[in-house]
Amino acid sequence: MARLTFVGTGEAFDPDLPNTSLLYEGRARILLDCGYAVPHALWRTTRDPEALDAVYLSHGHADHCFGLPALLVWMRVAGRRGPLRLLGGPGASAWLPRVLELGYPGALDPSRSFPLIVDELGPDVPYPIDGLTLRAAPSAHSVPNHAVRIDEPGTSVAYSGDGAPTAATTELFRGVHHLVHECYGPAPAAPGHASFEEVISCAVEAAVREVHLVHVSRQDADRTRVRELVTSHRGPPRVHLPRPGDALDVT
Repeated sequence: MARLTFVGTGEAFDPDLPNTSLLYEGRARILLDCGYAVPHALWRTTRDPEALDAVYLSHGHADHCFGLPALLVWMRVAGRRGPLRLLGGPGASAWLPRVLELGYPGALDPSRSFPLIVDELGPDVPYPIDGLTLRAAPSAHSVPNHAVRIDEPGTSVAYSGDGAPTAATTELFRGVHHLVHECYGPAPAAPGHASFEEVISCAVEAAVREVHLVHVSRQDADRTRVRELVTSHRGPPRVHLPRPGDALDVT
């Protein structure tokens, strides 16, 4: 049985919520995004240094990747021995090592740390891990961002990272059981982000079953309006506003 936990659901500067991050536990255990507020939130879920098989980073903004150095050094100090995959879209193998080195210079040198496998997910090329597959597609964001989809027998989950839907992400999401999508606010959204209308339109076109909205603007008016839109929405798809710590079985 696969399970999805919302480690964080906040946007970059939310004073109340950890950065948006998801923990997928199925045939492999994958953390999706690791911003600067994520490690402490994740440790409230698990303190097992071997708990993850992979970490996927949607893009290089701080609220999606700057927690990675702390998480990995903690794993090393806590005694991790098994290898860990660090994944991203095209170009990730260039910027991911820089993030790690800037965070804790030399701390994750191969002579001192467990093995790190940095890899990229190309468009339309399935990436297998332990009986499941990952695929990625670019969204419309201010920097390159790649949404990701996880498929294993009996279930499928997709995560947008940041950015408005594109033809590529709509196709990636087609028929997915659970779509976790950023929704910065009601229409029109801030540039480089998705609005409620855009997310729902994409989900309807892609025949998505369940939509979970995250990364909502910290502004009270935006939050209130998105909550009203969710309450008044009559699916399909069904739409939810998860909170940090919420978990659901996705099989």
